[in-house]
Amino acid sequence: MAETKSILSQMVATSVAQEAHVTNFFDALRELRRVELELATPYGRGDAMLAARAKELKGYKDVFLKAEAQRRPRFTVMDRRADPDAPIVVELQFSNGVQFYESLHLSLTKGGLFIKTDTLLPIDSMLEVHCKLEEEDISFKVSAKVVWINPRDSQLRPAGMGLKLMRMSSVQLQVIEDFTNGETQIQTLSHLSE
Repeated sequence: MAETKSILSQMVATSVAQEAHVTNFFDALRELRRVELELATPYGRGDAMLAARAKELKGYKDVFLKAEAQRRPRFTVMDRRADPDAPIVVELQFSNGVQFYESLHLSLTKGGLFIKTDTLLPIDSMLEVHCKLEEEDISFKVSAKVVWINPRDSQLRPAGMGLKLMRMSSVQLQVIEDFTNGETQIQTLSHLSE
C-alpha cells in the first residue's frame, strides 16, 4: 500500500513538473501531443486527469492562436515575370513561428498555407515563395499555387489566399506534419527549402 502511494505521488509530482514547463505555444503543443498519445494507450484511456490536462492544453493552444489571429504576415509581390508561365516571386514574412503555424492551421488542405492578405492573386497563379520567420531568424523557399481565395473577412476566415505547396518531397511533408503535431523544433523548418 505504501509503495502504491509512493508511485502515485511520483506520478502527480511528474505531472505537476510537466505542467510548469508549458511556457509558450510550442511547449503547449508538444505537451498536448504527449498527453494525446498517452490517452491513446490502454493505461491512459479513461484517465480523467489526463483528459482534463488535454482539455487545458487545447485551451492554451487556442488562446495563443486567438492572440495571433489579429496579426497578418507581410506579403509582398517582388517580381511579376513577363513570361506568363514563370512563377510570381513573392516574399512572405511571418513575425514568428506561431504565425506560420496558424497559416498551416487555417489551410483547408494538408500541405498548404492560408495567407491573410488583401493582395489577392488569381487562382492557379504559380508562386515562388520566400518565407521568413523573423523572431526565429529562419528562412526557406517553396513553390506554391493559389488554389482558392477569400476576398473579404467572414466569420470563419479572414480575407486572403489558400496556397497549395507544390513539389514537396516526402521529407518536406514530414517536416510540416511533425511541426504541426509539435514533434519537432521550429528550426527544422529551414529544411523546407527546395
